[in-house]
Amino acid sequence: MKAYMIRLSYFMIILCILASSASAKMDYTPKVLGNANMDGTINQNDIVSLKSIIAGTEKPTNLADANGDGKIDEMDIDQIEKILNKTESEIIVIDALNRTVKIKMPVERAVVAFAPLAEEIAAIGADNKIVGVSSDIIKLPELFPTLSKCQNVGRTKELDLEKIISLKPDLLVIYEGGDKDIINKLETANIPVVFSESHGDLLNSISAIRRLGYILDVTDKAEEYTNWYGSYLDDISSKTEDLSDEEKPSVFYYWAPSDLLPLGTSGKGCPVIAMINTAGGRDLAANQPGGDLPGVYIHVDSEWVIEQNPSIVLWEALIPNNNAGYQVNNSTAVEMMLNKFANITGFSNIDAVKNQNVYSMSFYILTETPWIGTVYLAKLLHPDLFQDIDPREVHQEYLKRFLHLDFDISKQGLFLYPIPEDW
Repeated sequence: MKAYMIRLSYFMIILCILASSASAKMDYTPKVLGNANMDGTINQNDIVSLKSIIAGTEKPTNLADANGDGKIDEMDIDQIEKILNKTESEIIVIDALNRTVKIKMPVERAVVAFAPLAEEIAAIGADNKIVGVSSDIIKLPELFPTLSKCQNVGRTKELDLEKIISLKPDLLVIYEGGDKDIINKLETANIPVVFSESHGDLLNSISAIRRLGYILDVTDKAEEYTNWYGSYLDDISSKTEDLSDEEKPSVFYYWAPSDLLPLGTSGKGCPVIAMINTAGGRDLAANQPGGDLPGVYIHVDSEWVIEQNPSIVLWEALIPNNNAGYQVNNSTAVEMMLNKFANITGFSNIDAVKNQNVYSMSFYILTETPWIGTVYLAKLLHPDLFQDIDPREVHQEYLKRFLHLDFDISKQGLFLYPIPEDW
């Protein structure tokens, strides 16, 4: 077997290693100091826990020091009461890089530098606080009709720091793979930087959105949104976690930003693995013999794919090809790409190709909004288990109820192709 060439995708660099077990659960815990009992919200129960910690009858938790002074005492109870009354002068959070970040409250002006984060902020009703956005948001008016008109602060990986500073924001929110060099430069200008779990991070998405809810003072809306989509994910997980390996289809996740070859797939640190496993599949590169390949996004040989013989192929349609997503209304380009894939030498013998189980999914719902992609995947992998779920109806409700968009996915956009006949 040929050597594997490890290669990080040109824009998909992430730092977190996600759980690969299908039994892995969603994390509902907002990483906000004051969430003393480490549950899904800050409430009176945290004061009860703090009193027990102070009395020595409970062990302290990582989030018990509500005011961040290094001691757990009555002052922390006072801070929690202020958070509950929305009178706190600052809030302290643990971000995706495990940094402790102090943020002055209230946050009225924020800059967001990654489209999925802007989507989360819009979904929890805090987009009116955004004054600057990265260029990927500017280029997507279909999803961001208002935010796409905000001040452009540059590409996520090449932010215009002078522009950001000139906007006088209270906060910059950026994804976990963003440029770490900006931290000192912006914090010197008294602009805190919060790195948020975002790109494809399914298991930590609820926790991250709830943290944003506290930062942006929309905790109720953040809980409403995450409880809504979390109920779908919990239902999916409960139905797939006890499936045997034989009941889980083997999935070859495939990405190709420009050319058909070489074949990009998931290394053992790839966030898509958790999505496939939660949906009740087995990711080839992580779970098959010869799998567990190092890296995040890697390249493999076509011979390896033939040898692994996947039951399903899932091709992620990426931005450079512009052949799927909210801005695409026909399947011509995607269909051409899938046909080229099926015609790679030797692939006609792969079960996925023989059984016409080769699909394309837009990265807008696969790794940009991973919970939506997981709902689609669950239905794709186990239609009998999820007869009561129509992913397109769930997707449509999300766009209307939480993003308040007049966007009909039955007439606009391309997110999964082909759509199975039994849907």
